[in-house]
Amino acid sequence: MYKENNDTVLLRKEGKVAIITLNRPERYNAIIEPMKWGLLHALTDIQKDDSIKAIVLTGNGKGFCAGADMSDLQKSETVDPQAIRDNLIMVYGNITRMLMRSDKPIIAAINGPVAGAGLGFALAADLRIMADHASMRYAFINIGLVPDNGSTWLLTRQVGYSKALELIIEGEKIPAAECLRLGLTNKVCKAEELMDKAMEWANRLANKPTIAIGATKRVINYALNHDFYNTMCKESEEQMAMFDTHDHKEGVTAFVTKRKPNFIGK
Repeated sequence: MYKENNDTVLLRKEGKVAIITLNRPERYNAIIEPMKWGLLHALTDIQKDDSIKAIVLTGNGKGFCAGADMSDLQKSETVDPQAIRDNLIMVYGNITRMLMRSDKPIIAAINGPVAGAGLGFALAADLRIMADHASMRYAFINIGLVPDNGSTWLLTRQVGYSKALELIIEGEKIPAAECLRLGLTNKVCKAEELMDKAMEWANRLANKPTIAIGATKRVINYALNHDFYNTMCKESEEQMAMFDTHDHKEGVTAFVTKRKPNFIGK
């Protein structure tokens, strides 16, 4: 269980933006059990906090996340396949689903290498900005495993079947510039500018009608798995709900009176 003195995940709030930092820099933020619970706790805290309108997810030190800490597996004399399955679905899966389903826009600020299960977290974020020296790597094949933590679903929808298969079975490093070309990241910047750029982006989004951003996320995710007609119906349902929000009314009033809108995410 998560404990309050868990320092593998740091959470701080600056105005309307929450910053979640994976904090095992000596291990490139490789994932261990306390980190999973720390992420669940941080995301739950943020979701309940109406003052927070956007989230930045990043890593401390030279890496974003190296995936699962392999030293944990080495310590185990036996492997319980059922326990591994349950952990992937109920713990990793819950974290990734919380990232994807959050009504608040999430930016992954990728400060260094990200690999393995860490890629599930990075691609589950809505938007990504990478330091120019950062990279992604599907390293599972190099230790005889298949991708997990939703990585196949997320990657295939970003780059298509053939490219996803190539990236996974080659197991090679994907530099930031190539990630940008493939659409795996939205932006690349100088390493020393990463957090400033990420926070500037997050604050810009936080001042938009975030209730509509959350609805837009739901519609786009729905569209990935439904046909045109059903997606139109989903859009209509969400649009009906938006017409009754403060932010819609404020946006229309601001447009008519030619002033800057004051959105509050409600």
